[in-house]
Amino acid sequence: MIRTWGNCPIFRGWSLAGGNASAHDEGKAAGPDRPGPAYGADRNNAVKVQISSERCQGHGRCYDLVPDLFGEDDQGYSRLLGDGTVPPGKEREARLAESNCPERAIEVLEES
Repeated sequence: MIRTWGNCPIFRGWSLAGGNASAHDEGKAAGPDRPGPAYGADRNNAVKVQISSERCQGHGRCYDLVPDLFGEDDQGYSRLLGDGTVPPGKEREARLAESNCPERAIEVLEES
C-alpha cells in the first residue's frame, strides 16, 4: 500500500510500472526522479543501496515506493531488506527511492 501526501507533486500521478503517467510529463527526459524506459535500461553493473541511519528521519517514502527493497523498523525508520543488493530490473525503483528521500539518506552505489 502506498501512502498519499495530499497534492504532493512527487507522488501524484506516478506509476512505477508505467513511468510518468500524467499528460504534462510527456516528452520530458527520463531520469532518477522521472522513471521511464530509457533510464537504467542498459546498465549491466551490479547495484547496491545503503541507508544512512544518521540521516534517516522515518518519512517512509522509500518503503512505500519500493517495498521489495526497503522496510521499516519498530520505530518507523527505514531498513534494508536483505544485504542491499538490488535485483536486476529494480534499479529504476532504487533510484526513485533515492531521489525521493527528503533527508538524502539513501545512496545507490554502482559496482563493476
